[in-house]
Order: sequence, then structure tokens, then C-alpha cells
Amino acid sequence: MATVTAEKLVELVRKSQLAEPEALDAALEQIRSEQGGSLPTEAVALAKLLQRKKIVTRWHCEKLLLGKYKGFFLGKHKLLGHIGSGGMSSVYLAEHMKMHDLRAIKVLPQSKLGKSSYLARFQQEAKAIASLNHPNIVRAHDIDNQGDTHYIVMEYVNGDDLQTIVKKKGPLSFEKVATYIAQAARGLQHAHDMGLIHRDVKPANVLINSDGQVKLLDLGLALFTDDAEASLTMDFNDKVLGTADYLAPEQALNSHKVDHRADQYGLGCTMYFLLVGHPPFPDGTIAQRI
Repeated sequence: MATVTAEKLVELVRKSQLAEPEALDAALEQIRSEQGGSLPTEAVALAKLLQRKKIVTRWHCEKLLLGKYKGFFLGKHKLLGHIGSGGMSSVYLAEHMKMHDLRAIKVLPQSKLGKSSYLARFQQEAKAIASLNHPNIVRAHDIDNQGDTHYIVMEYVNGDDLQTIVKKKGPLSFEKVATYIAQAARGLQHAHDMGLIHRDVKPANVLINSDGQVKLLDLGLALFTDDAEASLTMDFNDKVLGTADYLAPEQALNSHKVDHRADQYGLGCTMYFLLVGHPPFPDGTIAQRI
């Protein structure tokens, strides 16, 4: 791949439409003034300065420096960065282009289309989130697709999940654990009242925002208890449902016939992890841990 020059970088930013032409021109003029009348000759140096001027993000720069200028927009949103990936999807930080508020957009990779129940499960997750309205559950704003790209627009939570927090800081205090688990329990109670079983309660699916508020996420395995959707994963014969270290014994035997107690088990294992720093049964193979 050809090396991107500083001149080429400016061209790519224009073609990407990440910034209004006037805003880009103004930023470039400021950079020239600060750099003694000319732009840096190195593309990386110029990219860092454009990032500092908030014309592009670091994630944009990584892509632009590879010569890529497409794929930064999805529906009404401008993608700002990659938050993380799971077994079924990737999550991006995005900005609504008119309202300018931040959202999290969960995208189903095109490679997953047509494989097992991925698309159906993805759509069910959107339905599950949309049916809930509780301060301790991540909210869904929209579900849509752009061609073969299917995505869910969700509330953006500025914070870390409990798996990451414990990994960084070690076991938490009794008081903090009690606060977090109580909030998560309230969110789960609301889901159960609405006829939903989460089926994947674990530290990585419990976010803590900057105000210390718990937000449950990832309803990709949610079980609808009162309609035909409950049999979705059974229809596709999906075998791996849940996470071994937090999986209730009855869910390991039959994931399709569990009730709210499976979520209580996962929440209890999560509490144990927060207090001790590892799940209740950390040793052995997956089968042995289950």
C-alpha cells in the first residue's frame, strides 16, 4: 500500500466528509500559522494536529493514514471510534449528526449474515432492549440497516464494565459491591417483570457510568418467556448460550427452559467476582467449570 503523504491526507479528509470544508480550511490555516507558514510534511504529524483541532478522531486518523476515507457514517450518525467487539458484533462510539449527542452503535458484521441465528438474535436483542425502560438498563434508540449492515443505536455509557474495573483495581469494597449489585438487581427485576430473562449476567455486561450508576447491557441472549420468540435459539440449535463461569447449572443442561433464577445465579457469581477477583470456580476446562 502506498504511503499517505501530508498532501494526500488533506485530500482524504475532504473526501471523507468528516468535517465541513470551511471548518477544515480554518483548521489548516491555524496549523500553517502555528507551524511558521506551512503544513507539516509528515502525514502522521499533520494527523495529530488535525486531531488536536477536533477535525478528526484518533480512530479516523488510523483509517485515513491507511488510505481509507469511506465507512465513517452509518444512517444519521458519524462514527468516532471503536469501543469493542464481542462474539457477535462490534460496538462504535458515534455522534448524531443533527443532535450532536453521543450514542453507542452495535453493528452486526456482514460476515455473520446467513449464519445460524445471528441476524435473528441481533434483531431480538433490539426488540428486548426497546421493550425495557429502566435507569439501570442501557436504552435503545433505534434499529436499522444500511444495505447489509444491520445496527442498533443505543445509549452511550461513559464508563467501564465491572470486569475491566476489577482487572484494573482489584476486588472492590463491600459497600461498593452492595451498591452495584443492588442496582443490577433492580434492572433485572424490571426485565423479569417485562417477561425477559437475560441469560448472560456477568461482570463484563454490567457497566458503571461516571456517576456510579449501573447499566446492564447485552441482551443478545435474552429469552422471551411469553411468546414464540422464546424458542428462537432452540430453532437454530444454538449450543453455547451464556458464559461458563457465570452459568447456572440448569442453564448448562437446557438454556431454553430457564427462568429468572438463572439470572440470580449469574448475579451472585458476579458479586463473588467483585469481592474476590475471580469467579467461584476458576480452574479446569470449560466443561469442568460448568
